[in-house]
Amino acid sequence: SYWRGWRAARQAGGRTAWLLVLGGAAASGAILLFLYPFGAADLFDNIMHGRILGVYGQNPFVQTAVDFRSDPFYRYVGWRRYPSAYGPGWELAAAATARLAGDGIVASALAFKALGGLFLAGCVAIVALLLRRTAPERALAGTLLLAWNPIVLVETLGQGHNDVAMVFWILACAGFLAWRRYTPALLALVAGALVKFVPLLLVPAAGLIALRALPGTRARLRFVAVTTGAAALLVLLAYAPFWRGAETLAIEHRRGLFTTSLPATVGVLLEGRLGRERAESAVSLAAAGITAAFALWQAVRASRKPSWQSFVQAAFLILVFYLLFTCLWFQQWYAVWLLGLAPLLP
Repeated sequence: SYWRGWRAARQAGGRTAWLLVLGGAAASGAILLFLYPFGAADLFDNIMHGRILGVYGQNPFVQTAVDFRSDPFYRYVGWRRYPSAYGPGWELAAAATARLAGDGIVASALAFKALGGLFLAGCVAIVALLLRRTAPERALAGTLLLAWNPIVLVETLGQGHNDVAMVFWILACAGFLAWRRYTPALLALVAGALVKFVPLLLVPAAGLIALRALPGTRARLRFVAVTTGAAALLVLLAYAPFWRGAETLAIEHRRGLFTTSLPATVGVLLEGRLGRERAESAVSLAAAGITAAFALWQAVRASRKPSWQSFVQAAFLILVFYLLFTCLWFQQWYAVWLLGLAPLLP
């Protein structure tokens, strides 16, 4: 039905067609809200971390689930001895959601899935607006590609993963670039990085596109100064309630996560020669360096023809490269990152 719907949408138009596309997505999402998250325990981990802040008033970057063994969600949590792996932007949203949902198991699961649904609705809205403005002939079909995508729907509204929140901010950056609002575009990526760090890889591309598009040295210097100051303030305000030193960033913890990835394979091959700890450290540093180099290369390429389309193309390629070659901890729901951007590609 997804493929047939896309083919039909390429030929259709008008209000009725749009209502069918958006209504079909809403109906599918409503059904998936009641699917048990069989693929991972992330939904319950997110609820627990949200409760640590929103219900108990504690720090999810310091306290872990084992500190709250009497909580009704404790037995559902998968990573009981680990603090939050996400950014403060997500934890603040999770805390508000947990506080509103209360102690009900089903109510909290539905609330956190609905939070992801709101971000997905925002993603669909941005894709629809951008395509209607720049490529109206494929606006309906492009919107359907995201709104009806079974992987996006299942992983977001069925399994309850929060990746769509990060994708929303990447798409918001593309939207701001299309409207030539360059400082908000960069701040959108910073906001996305406060959910997951990945949008930081896209900052050079958006930044160089903005610098190339702005007229004159004075405008560029003003842009750099204002954007840098605003980004620093945003990060400071987001981390201020949680900051307990560098461990708040959980960088060391993330460097030790390896699974189902090319770096994990390389790490295993090097263990015999270097030992596990040194092998993991070497592989994670090499992966970070290679990823940064590729992101900078794509940023330079994108800046040669500065536009929101060149940003989307660069972002897509950077994320593909990262997931295929340098991501340490790969999971199948990361495909949502690419599927969120794909409808905007030519």
